[in-house]
Amino acid sequence: MFELWVPITILAAFSQNQRSIFQKKLQDKMSSISSTYTRFLFGLPFVIIYFLFLNYFSNTTFQISNINITFFIYCLFGGLSQIIATFLLLKIFKTSNFSVATSYSKTEPIQAALFGFILLNDSISLMGFIGILIGLVGIVITSIKKLNFKNIVFNISVLYGLLSGALFGLSAVMFRGASHSLFSLDYVLTSSFTLLIAISIQTFILTLYIVFKDIKQFNLLYTNLQDGLTVGFFGALASICWFYAMSIQNVAYVRALGQIELIFTILASIFYFKEKITLRQLIGIFVIFLGLLLILLFK
Repeated sequence: MFELWVPITILAAFSQNQRSIFQKKLQDKMSSISSTYTRFLFGLPFVIIYFLFLNYFSNTTFQISNINITFFIYCLFGGLSQIIATFLLLKIFKTSNFSVATSYSKTEPIQAALFGFILLNDSISLMGFIGILIGLVGIVITSIKKLNFKNIVFNISVLYGLLSGALFGLSAVMFRGASHSLFSLDYVLTSSFTLLIAISIQTFILTLYIVFKDIKQFNLLYTNLQDGLTVGFFGALASICWFYAMSIQNVAYVRALGQIELIFTILASIFYFKEKITLRQLIGIFVIFLGLLLILLFK
């Protein structure tokens, strides 16, 4: 049976992959924090337009009076968790065990399943959980070039990876909780409003950070406006799709299916960067697809 969250999640993963490609270009021209800031600053106008469009044409039970303190708490802590998780990823990029740590950050679906159960009473099936685990194995096979027990277990970058995955998973669950706390079944509109508030909070926090930390970065943001808008557009599109998918489906399943982004990354390296695919990557892709198939069939 066709389920809308599946193509929306795939579009989210593809858009996120495109955002990452253009964001990587910006990292060569400005600080890592500023290049991260672009996804919020330049994504916000697209999110505002999207929400106003939906709000104008939608027949819905959602009212301003539905907004409550629980909603804002979820948005605030979800937004902060996502920012901190992004900062941890930036630290991972500078470590010598990048591939290992990044693989640990991909434990997000498992950690999201735990947070979803604790905070929202969301549950997943046994086969769905097995599918998530198999997908994680595929990520590890694809990402880690050389296994070394010492590097995998006793390394600060591993801690960064685990914390990053935990905070990304927590933020996703928080955003799902925020959308549901608005007491409306119009998840297209409630998820867009949740995104609008969350990205506004994140933009405000990072604006203050850059103002007090390195205000000269604003000049670089202006001189790289075109690339910034491209990052903002794909970042907004990815977030719109993520938020809606997570409003209508268990976060753990959505984030697990979202791991298909790694396959888009490999395809980009083959066709865009003209790099060769290895046997290890092929095996990893096969294992990831096997895990995703189990999730889709037996969730």
